[in-house]
Order: sequence, then structure tokens, then C-alpha cells
Amino acid sequence: MKSRLLHWWEALIGGILTMLGFSGCGDNIIDFPVEYGTPQANYKVMGEVSDTKGNPVKGIRVIFAPNGNPTQKQWDNDTLYSDNKGHFELSEAKYKFGMVDDNVTFLAEDVDGNDNGSFKSKTVMGKNHITVTNVKSGSGNWYSGDYVISTKITLEENAE
Repeated sequence: MKSRLLHWWEALIGGILTMLGFSGCGDNIIDFPVEYGTPQANYKVMGEVSDTKGNPVKGIRVIFAPNGNPTQKQWDNDTLYSDNKGHFELSEAKYKFGMVDDNVTFLAEDVDGNDNGSFKSKTVMGKNHITVTNVKSGSGNWYSGDYVISTKITLEENAE
């Protein structure tokens, strides 16, 4: 009787452990390093804003949207403004996870009224308009390296 009870108990415990994901132990266990975390890369964002004549445009709001939607408030969108030379730069973008893809978008908007001219908004996206350059190699594991994302935005003047 004791033997039968012990067999039943072992079967019950074995079944519960199997359902919980435990399996038998043996000498053929593969030992490999386990990594925890999220794929990461560092980004510097930069560019220039000019008019159709090639003159730099100051005071243009540029929204960098790594996931392609600059009009939707997202935690990883960054807002920049062009300086006197039409240049904008962000030394470390909020977007830290994974790799950017073809959805990277810049939205340039004239938000200062007529102070520096009046320009139409423009959305820039795609490989023909945005350059992603690897400036430091990654570790081969979770860290993918350092990148510079750059673009040149040409704005058309509003007809008045």
C-alpha cells in the first residue's frame, strides 16, 4: 500500500512540475549566456532648413519622429528648432531602443509667424531624404552602436 501511495505522489508531483515548465535534469544541459534587456542604439539627429533659394531659415520647428508619426504625441518624438544658420541638432535623441527603420520622419513647421518669413509645412521621410550613418560599431549583442540621422529640408514660401 505504501509503495502504491508513493508512486501516485511521485506522478502527481512530476505532472505539476512538468506543467510549470520543469523537466528532468541530466548531463546534456546546454550552457549558454542569458542576456536580459532591450536592443539599444544611440542617435544624434541633425539637419538644415533652407528656402527654395538656398537661404537658411531660422525659427522652424522640426519634429523628429523615429516611428513615422510626427503629429501624434509619442514618448519618443523630439522637437527641435532651427538656428540662425538654419541648423538643428540633438546630440542624444530620446529614441534609444532598437534600430530606426524606413519610417523615420521629420516634420518642419513655421511657428514664428512672419518673423523669419512665412513657409509651408513639409514632411520629410524615406531613404532618399534622410541619411542614417553608423559612426560607432555595436557590441554584437544588445548594443547596436552610435548613429547620426541627418536631413536637409527645403521649405516653400507661403504666397501672400
